[in-house]
Amino acid sequence: MSGFFSAKGVFKTRNLAIMAVLLAIRVVLGLPFLTIYIGPNFKLLTFAYVPDALTAMFFGPIAGFVFGLAGDTLGFFATSGGGMYFPVFALSEMMTCFIFACFFYRRRVTLPRAIAAWILNLGVVLLGMNSLWLIVMYGMDVGTTFTFARVVSNIVQSPVHIFILWFLLSRAAKIEHRLLGN
Repeated sequence: MSGFFSAKGVFKTRNLAIMAVLLAIRVVLGLPFLTIYIGPNFKLLTFAYVPDALTAMFFGPIAGFVFGLAGDTLGFFATSGGGMYFPVFALSEMMTCFIFACFFYRRRVTLPRAIAAWILNLGVVLLGMNSLWLIVMYGMDVGTTFTFARVVSNIVQSPVHIFILWFLLSRAAKIEHRLLGN
């Protein structure tokens, strides 16, 4: 993994412009009218992770960390309606980008890789870190936060997310050299 954490060339003007467009797409995909909810704070389905994965694949973990932080922060302010910002969710976004970078940065996009990346993200971020943040934020006990519905909904929707991740990233990999000028 030589140069895996290198940021050399990542923050060139062209790359920053591409990341800005991906960030705008990420914020839009996270808007309430493009997210399916069950209850007030329980997301059933969102596609805001796709720009995270593209950024991680194109630019690596350093850009992914910055993108995750910016995506969570801007996404919150675009959708909060004046609610309280809980910055530790940015750590979840940063971890998602890091996981995707580990599987897709400078690597061939394959279905087994997409499956492994999503399952790791599901376990570490969606069911792990986010559950912890909900416990801290709302004072919930583990049984309330880690409910059957939360686990089942994440597992049931995983094939859809895996397919989307594999399909879009494999197509994006084919145009990466034209997009990034490599």
